[in-house]
Amino acid sequence: MFDLRLWLEDLVAPAALLTWCLLVLNAMVWRRPAPAWTRLVAILLLALDLLASLPLFVKPAMALMQQAAQRESRCGPPPPGSVLIVLTGGMVRQPSAVDDFGALSGDSLRRILGAANLAARTPDSVLVITGGGGTRYPEAEIMGRLAQAMGIAPNRIKLELRSHTTMDNARNTRDMPAGDAAAPRYLITSGYHMLRAYRAFHDTGQRVCAWPVGFYGTHIWFPDAITPQIRTLAEASLLVHEWLGMAYYALRQTI
Repeated sequence: MFDLRLWLEDLVAPAALLTWCLLVLNAMVWRRPAPAWTRLVAILLLALDLLASLPLFVKPAMALMQQAAQRESRCGPPPPGSVLIVLTGGMVRQPSAVDDFGALSGDSLRRILGAANLAARTPDSVLVITGGGGTRYPEAEIMGRLAQAMGIAPNRIKLELRSHTTMDNARNTRDMPAGDAAAPRYLITSGYHMLRAYRAFHDTGQRVCAWPVGFYGTHIWFPDAITPQIRTLAEASLLVHEWLGMAYYALRQTI
């Protein structure tokens, strides 16, 4: 729903102020004699800013990414005995203890909440949490403690603490957990991240079923759609990171 107060706040937020400055810069460059390259640079800077900060452009791109992730969810609910592999999603600060759940990022929280809920509905399943972080209390360990707090028995949780990238996650969980190698394997991560993660796991020989959790809203209200927003810049950054990662994976296959 459109909120006039929030929209007025967006108009004076840093993302919008940057756009207004670029608009003024373009007006100044085009009103006075200036080299052609100066005008070209000014236009390109404004265009890049608008592409990255306007929901009108970013929200449809995010919707396409998340819809593609949902199309990969073709296996249906996991059967009993499945292996549920959940990827860590970062932390917002250094944790003070292994049960400092507030240190987990929004992505990490959404992923482990979705994974623990799925594990609770899947008898005899094993929850594999993968991701390090280089801190005294690794992300996977904190997420594992949160899963226990949600009722998942410790003997059903396996931690992989060495990984720092999505490709590391895929490589380091290939032989986890030891036991039934034929057990169905489900990959749990954010909707925007699923395509790249799915590709990484398949490239390293793991046959997994996609189970995306945590989706960004993609509905656009007018005039929010044409108002530069910081949160839209953040979503654009996530998309660019995923696109570059998938391009890198594709390049590796051709070399």
